[in-house]
Amino acid sequence: MLKKRIIFCLLYKDGYFVQSRNFITNIIGDTNWIIKNYNFLNISNYIDELIIIDISLKKNTKSFLKNVERIVKRSFIPLTLGGGIKNLTLARTFLENMSDKILVNTALFENDKIIKEISNRYGSQSIVASLDYKYEKNKKIILKNNAKIKVNNEFKKILKFINNLDVGEIILNSVDKDGTGQGLDLKILEDLPKLNKPLILSGGAGNYKHFIDILISNKVSAISTSNLLNFVGDGLKILRHQLLKNKIDLPSWD
Repeated sequence: MLKKRIIFCLLYKDGYFVQSRNFITNIIGDTNWIIKNYNFLNISNYIDELIIIDISLKKNTKSFLKNVERIVKRSFIPLTLGGGIKNLTLARTFLENMSDKILVNTALFENDKIIKEISNRYGSQSIVASLDYKYEKNKKIILKNNAKIKVNNEFKKILKFINNLDVGEIILNSVDKDGTGQGLDLKILEDLPKLNKPLILSGGAGNYKHFIDILISNKVSAISTSNLLNFVGDGLKILRHQLLKNKIDLPSWD
């Protein structure tokens, strides 16, 4: 059985790192702030993977990668990069510059052939399918284009479609819970189709108890959090210690 994972996610926008709440962002600090408040040399001992997503409307890939390099050059954890990947060129740029995996969202629905191209070149394990969703009248709606456009199909049918693509794992990101720090979407566990890809949940994690609530389920492999304020300082160290203490089956570096 796969070990459970803690994934930390950074959101980059126009030269700054931001905190998102229900997909509305506020600036927290620049790369200097991130380096000062999150020691990524030490952080490698407390998280299993790092995701950095460029959510800038006008992308400057060169600048984005330069900032990414400053953050990860002293860490030794798997890195996933994302943000606007709709063609092989950007996928290649990320995967051949520091990134172990790429995060893909809108292209899953608008150009799924690119998924096959990337998989053929780099392997399906290099692709993370990211799905944003929210509830409308108790019905789950999948969204694309930074959660601005609805995908016209039923939730379970979409998940089954994604599960059959050449991707390595799937992230479900709750727009309703995003950035609230009030707990992840437990309801989602009751209505999942059978998947043969590792499932990551994101949105709402604010403390270690929220992680335990989800990671005890055999349906979920990992939790991703982008809550910069709740886990600043020793927050991620404390989180891992508490999860191991509560018998969550994480990799142990001791």
